[in-house]
Amino acid sequence: MQEEPNSKSPVACNVCGCDVSAALLTKQGHTVLRCDACGLAFTHPQPVSLAEQYNSSYFDLYRRRKPFRIRRALSRLSVIELMIPPGRLLDIGCSLGYFVEGALQRKWQASGVEISPQASEEARSLGLDVKTGVLEDVHYPDEAFDCVTMWDVLEHVPDPTLHMREVRRILKPGGILAIGTPNLGHPAFKAKRENWRHLKPSEHIFYFEERTLARLFEKTGFRQVIPPIIPNRRFPGWPVAAARAWLYRTLRLNDVLIVYGVAE
Repeated sequence: MQEEPNSKSPVACNVCGCDVSAALLTKQGHTVLRCDACGLAFTHPQPVSLAEQYNSSYFDLYRRRKPFRIRRALSRLSVIELMIPPGRLLDIGCSLGYFVEGALQRKWQASGVEISPQASEEARSLGLDVKTGVLEDVHYPDEAFDCVTMWDVLEHVPDPTLHMREVRRILKPGGILAIGTPNLGHPAFKAKRENWRHLKPSEHIFYFEERTLARLFEKTGFRQVIPPIIPNRRFPGWPVAAARAWLYRTLRLNDVLIVYGVAE
């Protein structure tokens, strides 16, 4: 499908501010535009009542795959620990709290925030420190955390720039931000386009690629970093974590982009 002009008035790109009017594709009655300047793609107009989509049944798959999600959380945390020792961690969009649970196992002081009242209540029933709402409404203190994580979250956020600036405010200087989000620059999207598994325009508002996230990081006070092969600190299992991080950035088999930033 070729890009075609959109009849609507140009919309300012959330990352670079350029006018965007070219349609990348349409799906299920939704139009996805793409910025020629920075590569950001986004659903326009944005879907309404996003929070209502995240009801209890939305998390059924999470519940069925809890053991896998705990293992993945522990793996991701070991990579983060190549850059920073366990400290105060906030998982944004924490769902049922499984990443928070994994972080507690690895001796982090871990908390979460989740937009779904049902999911956050279920997480609290497990004894986890999880608040209900979006980050901007919780009002954490300045520099409250050493690490902030967002797994499959940024694509849902109505204003990524505003959100990232709030993340920067609550991270102490030198703190680590870890983001996982669908990678629009991956060959899987180019091959499948409308059938790409992450193309959900009624739910996913924004679609990023490496250059877009790098620009968003710079705009909001972060310096992009990669986990080191030989870390300054050693812990049980660090060689496996370092090898895993190296393989991820070398092979890029997964169409989920994981990037790390340091708060400047």
